[in-house]
Amino acid sequence: MTELTLDKLPRRVLAKIDLQTAFMASRCVLAAERLQLFRKLHDKELTAARIGRLTGLHEKRREAFLAVLIALGLLARKGNRYRNTALADRFYVKERSIYWTRAYSDGCVQEYEAFSALEDMLTTSRDYEEILGIKRVGYVDRMQREPQFANDFTHMLYYDHQRKARALARTLDLGGYRRLLDLGGGSGVMSIALARKYPQLHACVLDIEPVCRVARKIIRREGLARRITVCSCDYTKEVPSGFDVIMACDSGGDSPDVLERCYESLPDGGLLVLVDKFQSEDLTTPFFRLLWQLRSSRFWLVTKQQALYRVRQAGFVGVKVRGLLADVVMITGHKPHRRQRA
Repeated sequence: MTELTLDKLPRRVLAKIDLQTAFMASRCVLAAERLQLFRKLHDKELTAARIGRLTGLHEKRREAFLAVLIALGLLARKGNRYRNTALADRFYVKERSIYWTRAYSDGCVQEYEAFSALEDMLTTSRDYEEILGIKRVGYVDRMQREPQFANDFTHMLYYDHQRKARALARTLDLGGYRRLLDLGGGSGVMSIALARKYPQLHACVLDIEPVCRVARKIIRREGLARRITVCSCDYTKEVPSGFDVIMACDSGGDSPDVLERCYESLPDGGLLVLVDKFQSEDLTTPFFRLLWQLRSSRFWLVTKQQALYRVRQAGFVGVKVRGLLADVVMITGHKPHRRQRA
């Protein structure tokens, strides 16, 4: 899935948008997505009144809201009827699953809330929830309490990570391995891609139980239930043994404690695989994750060099780095044989 970056907007619009206006404009697009306006207009031409009935848009602001989306190049109007442009259909219907529309757009609202309290966060030690008096349910608790959210979020990542999974399967050589442990593997998307390429490979996906329930359905649907199992386990406290490959994709596998547990769990010659968007050495990219660090004291990135240092410090040898996609990197290392350690 690709993102709707500003350079894809009409030039006549982009040239007139300053940063403050961009913030408001992006909130309008988010509202349209949360109301599923683009999906409900897909392959249709509807009047404003009909759009209002389908999405709940009140007539008081409906015309102005639709006009904003026209100005941004996302809607077009002919007479009294509106339709999606090719831009809207591509980025908000064809390249995004319904799960993305529901789960990710819901999460974006939290970003707007957080940045409304940015000055207080920057000048105090408090997080935005405390500043705004919000009782935010944690990720694990929400997954357990809201099965629909767990289903949407896990499916969203399954579809969103398809390109990354294909790139990993093209790049990672697992021809000599048979047992893969996928730490924080979520939907199992990465294990599915690898199992399809390597018929001798069996995998186990570890995650929290609400995610595991959804992952099992996805894996059965993909016809790989005999070769990919799903287990609920907190790998920050325990990494199961019996696997000759341990993989962590965007799941905190570069933590020193987790790396040490992976090292102890792997057999001699076992392979470690980390896949992530590591922070650049000047700390300025990836930009969206840099912004995440501002809104949360619980989210921090490490640079590629820091990750490499941690992997080597844990005892792994033959450590290598390869690019998978434009901003996604794969780090691999082996647990040495006893003769090497001696």
